[in-house]
This record gives sequence, C-alpha cells and structure tokens, in this order.
Amino acid sequence: MTGTSGKRTFGELEKRKNAATGKVTGWRARYTGPDAQRHPKTFGDKMAAEAWLNAERILIDRGGWKPPRVREAEARLAEQRSITFREWAERSVANKKLRPNTRNRYAKVLKNRILPELGDIPLRDLTRLDITNWHTRLTTTLAREARERQAKGHKKGTSDGRGALFSAYQVLSSILNDAVAHEMLDASPAKVKGGLQYEVVHDPVVLTPEQMWQLADLMPAHLTAIVPLATTTGLRNGELRALRRRHLDLSDPTRAVVRVRGTAPNHRGAGFNGEVGEPKTKTSKRDVAIPSFVVPILRDHLEQFTGQGEDAFVFPGRYGEVLNRSGIDDHWKVARQQLGLDDLHVHDLRHTALTWAARSGATLAELMAIAGHANPTIGSVRFSV
Repeated sequence: MTGTSGKRTFGELEKRKNAATGKVTGWRARYTGPDAQRHPKTFGDKMAAEAWLNAERILIDRGGWKPPRVREAEARLAEQRSITFREWAERSVANKKLRPNTRNRYAKVLKNRILPELGDIPLRDLTRLDITNWHTRLTTTLAREARERQAKGHKKGTSDGRGALFSAYQVLSSILNDAVAHEMLDASPAKVKGGLQYEVVHDPVVLTPEQMWQLADLMPAHLTAIVPLATTTGLRNGELRALRRRHLDLSDPTRAVVRVRGTAPNHRGAGFNGEVGEPKTKTSKRDVAIPSFVVPILRDHLEQFTGQGEDAFVFPGRYGEVLNRSGIDDHWKVARQQLGLDDLHVHDLRHTALTWAARSGATLAELMAIAGHANPTIGSVRFSV
C-alpha cells in the first residue's frame, strides 16, 4: 500500500504502508531520467530517499549521470578488480566446508607455495601465463628441495616433489573455480596441461602374516595392537587414532566389530583437545568385522593402555587426548627399518587388509564396504592378488 507525500520539483516520494496496520514501513523514491525511463529505489526512511533524489539531480545537472543499475554494475566490477588473489583465497577457503586436515593443508600450501608469488595480483588480472609461469617455477623449486633432502640422507624415491606440486595446483585450481562459480571470473586461468594428474610414487607394500607379527613386536607396547587391527580391518591412520572404547564391540570374538565414526587430523600439532572430525566420506562411516584372533590382543590393550569410560581413546596420547600422527610415525620409522622395509607406509597396512580380503574371495562390493569407498576406482581398492 502506498501514499504520495506532496509534490517535488524533481522526482517523487511515496510512503510504503503495511496493508493491515496502515503503518509506514518505508519510502519509495523515483524519477524520470535523461533516458526517459523511470528509476525507482526504496528506502527505510524519508531522509534517505530525499538524499538519493538530490544526489541523482546533481549528477544530471553536472552531466555525469548514468542509469543507477549501470552505475551499480560498474561499482561491483570495480570492487572485483580491486580484490587481490590473496583476499579472494582467504574468503574462498573460509567459506569452504573442509575437514580440519584439509583446511590445514590449504593454509600451508597457500602460505608457502602460492601467495608469495600470486597473492598480490588482482584476481581479475590473473592470466594463464601467470599460472603457467608459477607452475614451472614451483616445479623447479620442489625438485631442487627433493634433491637437497636426498643429499641429507633421506631415502631416494620417498618424495620427488611431484606430490607437493599436485597438491599446490589442486588448491589453486579449487580457489579459482570457486571464483568462477561466484562470477568473479568468467573462466579459470588455471589451465596447465596435466596439472591435476598425478600418479603416486610409492608402490604399496603387502605384508605377509609373519611380517605383520614381526612389525607388531617392534612397535612399543602401547602401539602393538594397532598393527594387527589395521592390517585386518583396513582402517585409515586417522580412523585408528579417533577410535574410542564405545567403537569396539569385543563381547563375542566370533562377531567382533569396530565402528568407524570419526577421524583424527593428520597434520602435526592438531588434535590435542580431542579434535576428531567426521569420517572422510559418508561411506567411511562403517562397521568392520574384527578377526577373532585379534580380539584378545585388543582386550589386553584396553586393560593396559586405554582409559576408563566409553569415550576414552583406544590409542590415547600421553595425557589421554587423541594421539597425534607423529605419535605413530616416529616409532613406525624405527620399526620398519628394523624389519628391513624402509619404504613401508602406515597406509600399507590398509592396502594389505584389502589385498588379504581379495585373496580370500571378497567381492568388489565387500572390498568397497571394508575400505569405506563409494567409488570402485579409488586407490585403496586397487590391490595385489
């Protein structure tokens, strides 16, 4: 409902009223511009509406007038052009739904690999050449760093920089695609051929049962049980560290089950306040059978090393908190060296579990259920038979 408020020398003002109560809810200002078109705008109070009409009249008198919508579009474009890649990256990452570990990876990659070179460039000025040059220089830098690590005694082949390059380009591409989705860019300038293609350098190692027991014996007592549990159930590193008492059902050894309901971050320094996130994917939330021969090992472990209460972590840190990844890795490196398998990764226990299951006749669907995957092409479902 509207009501006119007097005559003006330029433009018109109309009250906006609530049809039920008759109360004034706002004011609509409008005028006929030099283009012979009507240009309206609504305001919450009369003074603001009058001020807008006066400002429009001044623009017309001075010859600087353009239709309001045109000026608004130009203002948005100017704002977009003033936003640097750094500013957009921070905004983009803040609004993404990322797991703690992924968010930490984004932050590190941006800080160390992307923003130093691209951060201060206006987002809309980024070109394919900028991205290609950045990618080329980063390739050289990462390869040099890999050689330096090898010269210091790091095992050759464990990292050649390609994984870090892939991760950096993946983060950059995600942020630029987000800019396209928000109409900040017409198209992403990240067009490096093969930039999102990466084959893992590490060839998975499949343990024998004897090697599994040897490895378990080489780990410290509080981590002994983690080896047979991981090797027979295929749980991920973060899933193992996120386990609580209530996630283990050991009442009947022939029907023992581990329930995966969360994951602990992989980055160092996180998780000291019980930081456990949701499983990696929806299908990662699963129940996995525990072989009966592992049950007594877990029972002994719970009695000796796990705190009381259903929420106590099965493999706790020093003070009962969720175990940091380094709490496993530091001991793992020593144990694998003593075993003579210097290239054995913790994740290889997961690969071993799936391989053993496949050799026992498990179907692809069963393997996917064990692994917690919805896609049969995902890496961990590739196994050795």
